[in-house]
Amino acid sequence: MDFLKKNITGIVEVLLGIILTLGVLTVFGACGATPEGKMMACHWAENVVKVLGIVFILLSAVRIVLKDKGTKKGISIALLALSVVTFLIPGKIISLCMMNSMACHSAFKPFVTVLSVLLALSALADIVILSITGKDKE
Repeated sequence: MDFLKKNITGIVEVLLGIILTLGVLTVFGACGATPEGKMMACHWAENVVKVLGIVFILLSAVRIVLKDKGTKKGISIALLALSVVTFLIPGKIISLCMMNSMACHSAFKPFVTVLSVLLALSALADIVILSITGKDKE
């Protein structure tokens, strides 16, 4: 039980990373290929978000295993920055389809927006908690 208490934000971050990755791979993916077989711009945004989801999972898992609070805090700062980048991917950094009725606008972008905000809040909570607690080691 003590393990869960000390690592709750890391566990939440792993779960959110899994939800982000699996959601983009399945139900909340961007548009598929055109009838001619060409990939639309949103396909590349989807690929980047998939990779970022895997990075979230890996960094969060490493954060759980580590004992040093300074290193955990550094990983949480990196997760906060990654969540901001993830938020900006669909439509800002990588353009989406021109029609608002496409899957990239109606499913992919809202899903990524919500999950990236949740990841940012979790990382921010982790930074605050680690800053408040005084010991260097758990």
